[in-house]
Amino acid sequence: MQTSPNALFTDGPALRLVDLAVSVQESGGTLDLDDEIRRYIRVVGKDWAARWNCSAHVAAGVLDFAGDCVARSGTLESFPPEFREKVTRAADGMEPAEYLRTLAETLRVLDREPAAEYDELPMAGWEFLQVFPHLFGFDAVLMDEGDLPFTGNVQRFVTAEHPYCTDRAVTLATEAQRALVLFPGERCLGGRLHWATRDALRGLVDTVNDHMRREHS
Repeated sequence: MQTSPNALFTDGPALRLVDLAVSVQESGGTLDLDDEIRRYIRVVGKDWAARWNCSAHVAAGVLDFAGDCVARSGTLESFPPEFREKVTRAADGMEPAEYLRTLAETLRVLDREPAAEYDELPMAGWEFLQVFPHLFGFDAVLMDEGDLPFTGNVQRFVTAEHPYCTDRAVTLATEAQRALVLFPGERCLGGRLHWATRDALRGLVDTVNDHMRREHS
């Protein structure tokens, strides 16, 4: 086998997309591969850093390269165990190199479509964790230290982060503001995080902004 960057088979877009394919393959028909890839495209496309670093088009190229490497080798045996195991599960009997190339072409085709909006393609659980990681992390803070009224818990968190609150607290407020725009109903993210209603997220943003005005302006 021609020498290849091992990281392409242990991390990054190829493994992420194969992970999604495995979840579809093992969902018993409840998940659709095209929809999961559309969600992947949406996550990458709405994050400027992800898009700048590895667009969906580039991810398709990585899958093609992986397929070429597998074809040259003629077997998955020389590849990292996790990659070998997941590609075998995703391919489900299909020749692995052909499967990876087919997955790449599917990604290219779907990337040419307009990005799916959340009302037509609801946010998946894995997608939520990528889009709102700091809000998800704040849920743990509330479980461990949530003994005050909600805005009091936010204020304590921001104060504890000071003077580095311009990093974590600002990112937290940014995610809250994004959620308010993307999910305008009263429940907002309440279906994912029981406390993340519209009123609570507004209170979070206001509390962080008030701290920034007092301490950093």
